[in-house]
Amino acid sequence: MKPISGSAPVIKQINTNLVRQMLKTKGSATKQEIAWATGLSVVTVNTILRSLVKQGEVTESGLTPSLGGRPAMRFAYHSDYALALILYPLEREGRIQVHATVVNLSRDPVFETEVDVDQLDLAQLESIMDRLLADYPAIQAIGLGLPGAEHEGKMIVSDYQSLLGVSLSTHLYSRYKRPIIIENDVNAAVIGFSTRQHVALEQTVVYFYFPQRHPPGAGIFMNGRLHKGKGNFAGEVAHIPLGIPWGDSTLSATFDTWCCAIAKLTVAVSSVLNPDLVVLCGYGIKQEHVKAVVDRCSTQLPPSVMPHLHHSEDFAADYLSGMIVQTLDTLETGPILQQKR
Repeated sequence: MKPISGSAPVIKQINTNLVRQMLKTKGSATKQEIAWATGLSVVTVNTILRSLVKQGEVTESGLTPSLGGRPAMRFAYHSDYALALILYPLEREGRIQVHATVVNLSRDPVFETEVDVDQLDLAQLESIMDRLLADYPAIQAIGLGLPGAEHEGKMIVSDYQSLLGVSLSTHLYSRYKRPIIIENDVNAAVIGFSTRQHVALEQTVVYFYFPQRHPPGAGIFMNGRLHKGKGNFAGEVAHIPLGIPWGDSTLSATFDTWCCAIAKLTVAVSSVLNPDLVVLCGYGIKQEHVKAVVDRCSTQLPPSVMPHLHHSEDFAADYLSGMIVQTLDTLETGPILQQKR
């Protein structure tokens, strides 16, 4: 490992995160194992562990069985040291359900619930948050997934009229004094899908989501990052002037009409972004739709640029996974070293 230059506080934060990430990955380890895995000296590891144990983020998990020498203490990461609250609405059969999940630092669910609401507004969201924050005081970050787009602190596009123009981030941070993440539903889904499927960082993924009662949206994942564009408007593909009546309930009623519309959108976006992978997900989309879309796209795109099309059957799982990743990232303190591929 090459030496890292920087101020002492920065180096300390980097080293602490190296130890933290190693323990999160392995579950538990001795000082010597941590030193070997991170490239840090045993003295440095010992200092960091003392601090993490003192604040409750790491625990002593017992002695390693001795092979003749002195037994070594094992240290384990305490995943419940901090929790995150994830909320997002989904519509099913005309009903709005707010899904709420409390997760620990290992992304494991601690509590899950679904709340039926007549309409989604700020008061409904705060009611759910207030109750869960009272039940789980270790919650240190809140992630809110919403369809639409936020720019300069206000919702400029939303499926829920009561939230348009509302400064959600500012208001919720002022009320709860915790990091707040507000993410577009499809943006979260593309992160979750790419994480769950272990998509290579250098690949570009476009994730199309077709809801039952609203126009489609897209999430764009490029070079290991979410691409939002100017004003966080990237992915609002329903605004592409393709002459498709998105939102018309009859559009998806006929197999050929529906596949033709999806193929036209796929070709348009592929011609601009040239993605490696296009994910199709949403209401009424089945594997046979994907095959038909591939056949139609193949007649309009050269084979060398034709993306691989994938059908995701579980938007909720992709959505939740992405929101967890985004929200827990706010609890990572200081800079983190990542290997560039």
